[in-house]
Amino acid sequence: MNQQQLQFGQLNPVLSVSEFTALIREILEETFDSVAVVGEISNAKLYPSGHWYFSLKDQDATISCVCFKNAAQYLKFELEDGLKVVAKAKLSVYPPRGNYQLVVTGLEPVGIGQWQLAFEQLREKLTKEGLLDPERKRPIPTTPRCVGVVTSIAGAALRDILSVFKRRNPGLRVIISPAKVQGDGSAEEVAQAIESLEEIPDIDAIIIARGGGSIEDLWSFNTEVVARAVAACTVPTISGVGHETDVTICDLVADLRAPTPTAAAELVSRGHMEMSSAWTNLHRRLIDRITEKLFAARRGFEKADPWPALLRYADRLQHLHLKLQNLRHKLLNASETLLSQNKHRWSKSHEKLMVLGPLNVLQRGFAVIRNDKGEIITKASKVKEGDTLEALLVKGKLKLKVIECEPDWY
Repeated sequence: MNQQQLQFGQLNPVLSVSEFTALIREILEETFDSVAVVGEISNAKLYPSGHWYFSLKDQDATISCVCFKNAAQYLKFELEDGLKVVAKAKLSVYPPRGNYQLVVTGLEPVGIGQWQLAFEQLREKLTKEGLLDPERKRPIPTTPRCVGVVTSIAGAALRDILSVFKRRNPGLRVIISPAKVQGDGSAEEVAQAIESLEEIPDIDAIIIARGGGSIEDLWSFNTEVVARAVAACTVPTISGVGHETDVTICDLVADLRAPTPTAAAELVSRGHMEMSSAWTNLHRRLIDRITEKLFAARRGFEKADPWPALLRYADRLQHLHLKLQNLRHKLLNASETLLSQNKHRWSKSHEKLMVLGPLNVLQRGFAVIRNDKGEIITKASKVKEGDTLEALLVKGKLKLKVIECEPDWY
């Protein structure tokens, strides 16, 4: 150690780098244990571990920041470059590199609340994917026979829905898929309840409902997991979440948005009510029309004199009776004539048949000669001496034996 070092060491203690860094760390971390820093986010990156790493900057300075998973899980919005925020944090020194960073425990957007920011971010994301396009919206069945309801079984929303169905469509089948609609895990339960109803083949429509509340109370219906479950559902969906002034991501993705749970039930029952009203109207008009016709017919009958009509009817019956007798006489004459003609034709045909028939030939002294196989013999060459033959006469038959055969006899 030279003279200059000895003199400096006497005025200031000599510290190692580790000792000096530890001293800095102790001073800075105790001094800046809880600070609020406003700045613009840059180089934001979410790691698979769930930690966010980013920088806060203004026009003159930049500071590194980290938001660990245990704090990041409570953020409602995603970090984006250029977003101005107020960071609640504490300063942390990292000795191996000799640098410092802010360990962020909370973030609040400047000029807009974190709930609204998260809503806008998710809506923009789903819009880019086309999940909010009007062309995706499917019509709700006019007269559904079975409707599924996703809501809390302890909430007033379910009682309101069932009351509407009982009043407006008592024959409607309702299947309830219960789910928490507020608090940790509620979004996942709502998504699972939708998927469970979708597996039931008879479901015609699904109502997703919850009563009113603050934006925090309704937040389950502003989550991506619920939005994607609604978008992926193959059954037409109606969102009836909150009051009329509340608009959720679930409302935007669903096929139909109802201002309240009660309104959702009324929209589902609307077709049945319209058909019932139309039927009642037609039934009333039909009864009125029939009554008018009967009244007019009664008045006409009362005004009519029945005797002339009865006399005309008797004359017509007499005329028809005479006409029938005449037709009967003609039919009998025609039948007798036709029978006589056919009988004469039959007699002539019979005579001709008898003249040409084989019996008439046999009566003139001819016979029919057959061999033992029943074959008719017309030539002497077909037999030989010693063959046995059969002769058919007009009366009876003869058994003959061939003594001699000659080819010709004339």
